[in-house]
Amino acid sequence: MNSATPAKRYHHGDLRNALLEAARALLEEGPFADLSLRAVARRAGVSHAAPYRHFPNHEALLVELALEGFYELRAEIVEAAKAVCYR
Repeated sequence: MNSATPAKRYHHGDLRNALLEAARALLEEGPFADLSLRAVARRAGVSHAAPYRHFPNHEALLVELALEGFYELRAEIVEAAKAVCYR
């Protein structure tokens, strides 16, 4: 690349959510042991280094997945409680 050619910057769009969606899909399809940052990156179609822009390590990704799961569970419990209370 010469100095007259501007460097192309890679921009995924919503990398963080794409990684989380890829991780959820991998968890639904196979064993927990198969979930690695490299596998998540492969599923999301990005480089193996890309997940480190949002998650410093494998555990950080797992924590975020767990938090999302708890938020979804809470919402389901609230909706179920409303259905029971408003019969």
